Amino acid sequence: MNSVLRIFGLLAVLLLTGCGPKEPPPAGPEKSEAELRRELYFGPAIAADKTIAWRPSNLGIKIIAPGEGPLVQLQDRVRVHYTGRLVDGTVFDDSRARGQPADFPVNGLIPGWSAAMLTLRPGGKAVFYIPPHLGYGGLRAGKVPPFSGLIFDLELVAVNPEPAVKP
Repeated sequence: MNSVLRIFGLLAVLLLTGCGPKEPPPAGPEKSEAELRRELYFGPAIAADKTIAWRPSNLGIKIIAPGEGPLVQLQDRVRVHYTGRLVDGTVFDDSRARGQPADFPVNGLIPGWSAAMLTLRPGGKAVFYIPPHLGYGGLRAGKVPPFSGLIFDLELVAVNPEPAVKP
């Protein structure tokens, strides 16, 4: 009789161990530090967008149209149409609204824009996602608050254009 009770006791213990709390299923892959920073700078939707090429610096470049000709060089001057906005959609600068493209020396731009420009060819269109440390950092710049991620919709009109004629 003792052995029968032991067997039933053992069976009861085995059955009850399966009734305890279950471990949660394993979570998806953990996000890297870079992915978490992109989410912080630009929000989860932009950070997860597979059409954006992210660099280790968290500079994001989304080529809309590749353009033709040689790539922009750091010593070039460029003529561009662009719209600069914050993650919340606030537009802080817009050459189209002014009615004319802007001319810039590539090496005179904020670091993120300078680096991203080197991926474009004349006629190219892109969206640049510039993290704060490659933008204005902790400085306020006009309508741009400190530590802001910047988004630029950009069209490269010309490389080393003739100077614009002043009316």
